[in-house]
Amino acid sequence: MKTFVVTGSSSGMGLASRKLLEKNGVKVIGVSNTPGEEVTADLSTEAGVDHAVSEIIRLSEGNLDGVFANAGVDSENAELVFGLNYFGVIRLLEQLQPYLKESGNGRVLINASNSVVITPSIPLDVVGALLAFDKEKAYSLVKQAPQWTYQVSKVAITKWARRAAVKEHWAGSKISMNILAPGVVMTPLIEHDMQDPRKAAGINMLPKPLGEIPKPEDIAPLVKFLLMDDSGFIVGQYIIIDGGTEASWKGDEYPATWNISIEDFRKKN
Repeated sequence: MKTFVVTGSSSGMGLASRKLLEKNGVKVIGVSNTPGEEVTADLSTEAGVDHAVSEIIRLSEGNLDGVFANAGVDSENAELVFGLNYFGVIRLLEQLQPYLKESGNGRVLINASNSVVITPSIPLDVVGALLAFDKEKAYSLVKQAPQWTYQVSKVAITKWARRAAVKEHWAGSKISMNILAPGVVMTPLIEHDMQDPRKAAGINMLPKPLGEIPKPEDIAPLVKFLLMDDSGFIVGQYIIIDGGTEASWKGDEYPATWNISIEDFRKKN
């Protein structure tokens, strides 16, 4: 029996994914900051991550096949958001890497957001500070644009994962790492946001080619495919699942062709 970790497993996409994985014969170790899952931990803090890791290792007896790093938060509290959405994800995955390597076919999926590619004017200096692990600089810079705190965290974790996924530490250790990029999903949080006229206006302006907002159960099959199925050769990919929102807005702009000279290209080989 395969064993997977799902963070943020008590609701939304985490819960839906957990149920589908279990339906397919997987043992799931759920991690949440609210009691009721196998592990209760605050993944926005180093101590919370370290506690979660020790419990995961104990409960799995060191046999671990994959991680869905799903837990996240949207707020202007930079310490909370950067801690959970960026630093906490990396700390968790780095500590679990030896066990994923041991499985011989490890899988990692990080829940990011389609906001990475559809939000204009995300401050990339803050992203750069996060990628350099300069916390104080990141906190200082984001104070100038607190409304982008969430988007900055998701751009940073996407870039970190894209860089890391192809390295010896991950792909070279037979661990396939990818990034999930959902759009708006009808979770309890979004249902709550729809009661706020300002937030509802932003949600309602999004293109919806399929005519509706997906439910967590619509996202779970992709999670299962990337964690369980014959998808091991998908590595380092940012995979959008938003019902066509990004394609409606950006069309031919994405994916962009590679603007590099032949000379520079040859230097990469």
